Amino acid sequence: MKINPILQKDIKTKLRGWRSVILICSYVTLLIFILLIYFVGNDLIYSYTMPSFNPRVAIGGYNLLITFQFALLYLAVPAIIATSISSERERQTLDLMLVTKTPAREIIAGKILVSIAHILLLLIASMPVVGVVFFFGGIGFPDLLKLIFFYILTSLFVASSGVFFSTIFKRNIVSIITTYIFLGLMTFGPFLGFFAYSLLNQMTFSPTYRSIALSLFPSPVFGFLSFYFSGTSHYDIFGSYYGHGLFSSIAYEFEVLIASETGLLRYMQPWIVNGIFSVLFSLLLILLSSAALNPVRRKK
Repeated sequence: MKINPILQKDIKTKLRGWRSVILICSYVTLLIFILLIYFVGNDLIYSYTMPSFNPRVAIGGYNLLITFQFALLYLAVPAIIATSISSERERQTLDLMLVTKTPAREIIAGKILVSIAHILLLLIASMPVVGVVFFFGGIGFPDLLKLIFFYILTSLFVASSGVFFSTIFKRNIVSIITTYIFLGLMTFGPFLGFFAYSLLNQMTFSPTYRSIALSLFPSPVFGFLSFYFSGTSHYDIFGSYYGHGLFSSIAYEFEVLIASETGLLRYMQPWIVNGIFSVLFSLLLILLSSAALNPVRRKK
């Protein structure tokens, strides 16, 4: 099996260093600290008695934990990948890579695979922390697999954007800033446009899942809403004992909107809609990056 040479080189040179160990330890420690503070604040760290034990709160802890995990992933990947090509150019090693037999598309793909490998390493290391919620029930292993798969798709989208701007711009700081601005527009721009349209047409506008999906599909935050648990079944059985938090309320509203759909879109969860866009848009950025990096222009 042939391994991408750029991926093979970076794994040997970067993942074996002490920086990777410190990064993994710091990441897992932060997640443990967040989960511990949440459990202490909701009296889940003490003896489990019916007046104090609330499984709904444990589900809320899972929602909070994956939110921090998604935010760290979304902020960390651009810092790792946005300097992948521009740093090679600043170190004057890009020309050495281009004169080898490695095609430009493999160089671009290798840089993207390196960032995804870093993210997978962090996700695998954090699984024992996320798995704590299994003791409380309500979260299944398939739900966790779907979450990891969505993280990979989001990492592909973010990494492709970072490599594209790193290929275009020669300086690291310019490529990093441009990548964050672009990702900010892609993430929050659809929400701002949707809210502005709903405010201007509030007398006649009735939001449906179809209209929301058609407006917000480019935003990874829209896809991430699929992984919030509302606990509506527990709420119906036990009444107000379980209650609803902010994350659960958002998940509940989306469950109602999706259930009201009658067509094929009913089976298209937000993470599927956004995942399809992430894959297609990432392929486009990879092709553009390869064309911009390739120093040879073949004439017809």
